[in-house]
Amino acid sequence: MTTVTQAVEAIVRATVDRSDAQMGEPWVWHDYDEEGLRFALLMTHHELRDLAVRLAAQRPARTQAAAILAQYHQAYRDLTGVLASVRDDDLDRAPSVGEWPLREMLEHMLGAEHGFLAVNRFALSRHRAGTYDTQTEDDWNAFRAPYAMPKDAVAGTILDIRNAFAAQHMRSLRAMSDITDAEIDLPAQFWEDEHMPIRFRLHRFEEHLRQHTIQLDKTQVAIGRPPTEAHRLVRNLYNALADVEMEPAPDEPLRAACAKIIAERAAGIAG
Repeated sequence: MTTVTQAVEAIVRATVDRSDAQMGEPWVWHDYDEEGLRFALLMTHHELRDLAVRLAAQRPARTQAAAILAQYHQAYRDLTGVLASVRDDDLDRAPSVGEWPLREMLEHMLGAEHGFLAVNRFALSRHRAGTYDTQTEDDWNAFRAPYAMPKDAVAGTILDIRNAFAAQHMRSLRAMSDITDAEIDLPAQFWEDEHMPIRFRLHRFEEHLRQHTIQLDKTQVAIGRPPTEAHRLVRNLYNALADVEMEPAPDEPLRAACAKIIAERAAGIAG
């Protein structure tokens, strides 16, 4: 069975490279026949937003950490929308002398994802063992080694890089899903002199992604690859998808019906 995420990926691949002129080509949905192909993406966004509302109405109680992780997932999906239009030959084009090309920026962003996860898991492990106040630099160095980013993580194509972000993002969501409300304000040490609470560390995942997603936007404009109408609409889709993906309500009939509609639409457009 096609999932909602798979269906969205299919319609993104079918539309993301369309020109602004092509977005005006005929496409009809019921009585809506004047907007052109862009309405296929607008309607998909509409359906995703409605699905998220219906799922939220069934949502069980969730922890504060789960709510913060949902916000983080929104930032990740916004990044996904930006990367959907990046081409392999965009990756190493510096916008100007001394400025990072996209690949270096993405390496920095992904490295931070690895580091932030290690910091949170280290703090939690020490608190749960009752040894937070006796931690040493050697303890930290030994703990963080399995969390280090592989040296070739961003060395390949844009698809390789997107996959590396996806894998690390899912790892982070799973690894931090067990943080309780009783633990969220416990301290977690990183590079600052002050030991900031885990709550702060969790929010940093989102804020760091958003900071550098803006930088990615600016760089793409600087190298002559500003967003098209299709790029903007696709980015909206990913943002709407984020709410659906992070809703814990497992209403499979609702999800399956939405996925079927979007998948069939994507197939029609691709054909």
